[in-house]
Amino acid sequence: MSTFKEGDLALLIDSKGRKYLVTLKKDTHFSFHKGNIFYNEIIGKTYGIKIKSSHGETLTVFPPTLEDYVLKMKRGAQIIYPKDISRIITLLDIFPGAKVFEVGTGSGALTLYLLRAVGEKGKIVSYEKRLDFYQTAKANIEKFIANESAGQLVLLNKDIAEGIEDSDFDRAIIDLTEPWLFLDKVVEALKPGGILGCYLTTVLQIYSLMEEFEKNFSQKLYKVGIFELFERNWEKEGLSLRPALRMVAHTGFIVVFRKLS
Repeated sequence: MSTFKEGDLALLIDSKGRKYLVTLKKDTHFSFHKGNIFYNEIIGKTYGIKIKSSHGETLTVFPPTLEDYVLKMKRGAQIIYPKDISRIITLLDIFPGAKVFEVGTGSGALTLYLLRAVGEKGKIVSYEKRLDFYQTAKANIEKFIANESAGQLVLLNKDIAEGIEDSDFDRAIIDLTEPWLFLDKVVEALKPGGILGCYLTTVLQIYSLMEEFEKNFSQKLYKVGIFELFERNWEKEGLSLRPALRMVAHTGFIVVFRKLS
């Protein structure tokens, strides 16, 4: 039976579905608008327990999913949201044992999913130019994967403009404002048949990327497609079943290529 231990991450969910991510530590507590939650009442208990705060609020306690974690972890750069990450994993066909190059670690959200997807025999090489983002991502990643089986990670505080130290990547993903400036370096580091994804947030970025592709890379890359995802939840209240009033609409675009021989 799985139980919470000191040092574990725990997700507290209140009666309105609000979520709080905490790290369990003996003889300490979490304070919120409904009182205090004492960690000693969670440590040693099974996953999925219900506890009461000092003001009588009932909360349910689970270990966080990776999605819970990335939505609550500390951020430097804006994260790629889980709905887009799941599609990136699929479009790039990230497989166990894959060697993946990531440009723009940001806060480490995509990196965490990639590490899980490639498994223990896989490898992720991730570059982040900004030192503050690099430090945030490093802490976020180490905090979550401490007890996980994950791939090898080479995380570098490095500007891709200085070149790529490795090669023969199965897959690559660029999360930069101007990815077209670095296509030559990334394409060179990819294996023939390898898949390249670019994550962009504006139509103008897509236009600039595709212009560069058409002018200089149409003989080196095959365009798979340009993708955008929308996510809508549904709610049931009594006899009523309807779409949620709010939906996760535009967050970004995913442009995918494959390297030609």
